[in-house]
Amino acid sequence: SRTDSNRLVAVAALLQGSTSSICTLQSSGIDRPAKLDNARYASYDGRFEDAIVKQMVLNDGGNGNVKFHSLEDHGYADEETMKSSSVVSSFLKSGASDSTWIFTHWEGILAERDGTKLNFFSLEDYGIPYGYSPVLLTSEEIIGKDPEMISSVLKGLEKGYKFCAENPYRAAEILHEQACRYPHLSDLALLEASQLKIGDKYLTGDFDEDGGDWGRMEHVRWEKWVEFLFQHGIITDRNGEVLKKDSIEDVTKLFTNEFLP
Repeated sequence: SRTDSNRLVAVAALLQGSTSSICTLQSSGIDRPAKLDNARYASYDGRFEDAIVKQMVLNDGGNGNVKFHSLEDHGYADEETMKSSSVVSSFLKSGASDSTWIFTHWEGILAERDGTKLNFFSLEDYGIPYGYSPVLLTSEEIIGKDPEMISSVLKGLEKGYKFCAENPYRAAEILHEQACRYPHLSDLALLEASQLKIGDKYLTGDFDEDGGDWGRMEHVRWEKWVEFLFQHGIITDRNGEVLKKDSIEDVTKLFTNEFLP
């Protein structure tokens, strides 16, 4: 069994709001989650992914009978996906699937640029609370051994994310200069559009004289997210058995803001 020393703890949220959606082609006629019943969904096999999509369909009045199929190696094994940098192109436009989960600040912009019209279903619009995603994790063991290192890393990351929030065009230029060997990262206009789309999610609150905080997590958000997962039987053990909420003694043990600047 796991011990406290190797238990994982979230120490920073990279984003303060959702930047992803379930999407379909407008030409498919699937213009709401309920219409995903009996439709195909290209799944990355994320820990809670399929269960969340099913719950979204149920929340919209559907039966949850989605036809899930896996993307091999989360899509990275598919040559066309890697070439186009988007499952929209490799699976939806090709007719291999009807829906998938995308980052609107990347695949959404790519679709807009090539004239592909999409329907976007935001999780929050259909009763799915926002759970901080992605987060930075460490272990209780590292917290005990080297807390100063964690603080130092987060301090550097805060500086970088605040710079990106305040200087989106320059941030895009730096990424373009340093990572342009990857085809789509050599497209400066795409990087600028993506940065402008996601930039207001980096920091908490409004942009005031302090610029907002990076990385901070709220107890109420964690509580709503965990409550949702348990309420709908989404959290299971390694054998697929549904866990009850009392399996987590305290939500505050899942995250900490202690090491943020």
